[in-house]
Amino acid sequence: MADPVPAGSDVSAGTYRCTQCGYELDVMSTQHLPPCPSCTNGTWQTVSGGDSVDDPYPDR
Repeated sequence: MADPVPAGSDVSAGTYRCTQCGYELDVMSTQHLPPCPSCTNGTWQTVSGGDSVDDPYPDR
């Protein structure tokens, strides 16, 4: 998964942080990332979860 992740991307469950304002969005299942609800920015950084580079189980 690219980092930063553009809005509209299909992502796995996890936490994503807005690259502009720092708003954190928790995603519970695979879904499209929306634009940031706080500042309408369209890019996200993966904090934790299946798309995180630090995921200890990337193949699950």
